[in-house]
Amino acid sequence: MKIKVITDSGSGLSQEKAKSLGIDFLPLQVIVNEQTYLDGVDLNVDDLYNYMEQGAVVQTSLPPLGIMEDLLEQYNEDEVTDIVLITLSNGLSSTNSTFLAAANRHGIKVHTLDLYTTLAVELYCAMVAASLNEQGVEPQKMIDILKDAIDHSAGFLIAEDLDHLAKGGRLTPMAAKLGGMLKIKPILEVSKNTEGKVDVWNKVRTMNKAIKSAADQIGKSVSNPEDYVFYVLDARNEEGAQTAIEELKTVLGPMADIRREPMYAVIACHTGMKAVGLQYIKKVKGVQ
Repeated sequence: MKIKVITDSGSGLSQEKAKSLGIDFLPLQVIVNEQTYLDGVDLNVDDLYNYMEQGAVVQTSLPPLGIMEDLLEQYNEDEVTDIVLITLSNGLSSTNSTFLAAANRHGIKVHTLDLYTTLAVELYCAMVAASLNEQGVEPQKMIDILKDAIDHSAGFLIAEDLDHLAKGGRLTPMAAKLGGMLKIKPILEVSKNTEGKVDVWNKVRTMNKAIKSAADQIGKSVSNPEDYVFYVLDARNEEGAQTAIEELKTVLGPMADIRREPMYAVIACHTGMKAVGLQYIKKVKGVQ
């Protein structure tokens, strides 16, 4: 049995970083003003932020089919028998199903699961899978371990600019305009509770109140904080990120494992600049 772990750039990894971790990489496409880039290959998150701050029109698409086919052809040559596939939610992208269909044509067995989310939870799962693979854990056992962690995970997103949500169809233009006038901040949830789709969990006024509300909900959902890793993500919103970290410390205790990440392209393109995210996932024992 020869096993490979694959993730997409929804994990926030670059192609180079993924390679250093022993993970193969599928870059999502990011379209900036009709120019297409490969996320994590010829576009990094700072480049994206710069474009967005300049008012560029941005959107995302699944990884190119040619890259998937090339990777699978190489696997056939290398006699790879099994793939552990870690991608963003099926509710957000067809990346997972598209790769499964391609792998089936090449006769390679794929072990996968729906993460019901993306961003830092996807990053964590990809790194856990790579570590378990190094330890010689069987592919299906890896999936079973990750499923348990995903069953104890959730994430919330708060956008500063509601116009981006309107463009993505999450809000009507009128609702976005009215929400901006009233300083309403929808708190979006992307988790197993929403079947991996973006759904409005709550609506409050001001970014700080939204962050506090999301942190409070996380505190209510997690009974033993030491068993979890927590993430704060932001698109160049230093104040919002620090507020989120402090609010999480308040509800979880000062020893909580809170890690900060940028808002990766897969979500930043749709939530816009200054967005803040809070995520958590149950830790897998024996994996750093």
